[in-house]
Amino acid sequence: MADGESKETLLATCEHCEATVAGIVEGSYQRYIDEPGYSFRWSLLSCPSCQSPILVSQDDEDARYMDKPGEVWSKPTRLYPSLSDRQLGFAVPGPIRAAFAEARACYNEAKAYTACAIMCRKVLEGVCESHGASKGTLAQRLKQLSDSGQLDKRLFEWTDAMRLVGNEAAHDVSIRVSREDASDLLDLAEAVAEYLYTIKEKFESFSKRRSGKPSGTP
Repeated sequence: MADGESKETLLATCEHCEATVAGIVEGSYQRYIDEPGYSFRWSLLSCPSCQSPILVSQDDEDARYMDKPGEVWSKPTRLYPSLSDRQLGFAVPGPIRAAFAEARACYNEAKAYTACAIMCRKVLEGVCESHGASKGTLAQRLKQLSDSGQLDKRLFEWTDAMRLVGNEAAHDVSIRVSREDASDLLDLAEAVAEYLYTIKEKFESFSKRRSGKPSGTP
């Protein structure tokens, strides 16, 4: 690489920073197979903020549908630090945590992205159940939570979008959920569950501590 030439970057999650960063590619190894869908690329990244190492993999699975082997790399999948132990907080009810863990296993281990979408929909089923909305279709139950104020407008939009993809995955045999959509669904499922249970619990504890302090106490 010539002096002054910028290095390639790939988006990945830095565990230390707890954020998605434009990781700097410090080195990579590629294994090409002529048939699309079987080429792989492994890259060692450094976090631009804390310099922590991140190892990611990519394949050209999507190139299978474009007949361009090795030219269309997938969204990076983090291999190190491992994502396999990432779980929801214990404030989240057990059945919801179990459904989310299975969704992650479908994505990370089985590469079963349609199954991942269905399990993310099951997370929503658990959210409705734990909030007392147990009758009607999933759409009706989410609307009940929205009308009662248990889901704000943004969360309702997220959960309804997740429901639609999950419905398609569960009921339409021709639907193939992409890796990118499955990844986004996992992020949304995690955000919804953590917000409704972990963050809510932390805020209630914070508010309770603050309300016990005399007025004007720093």
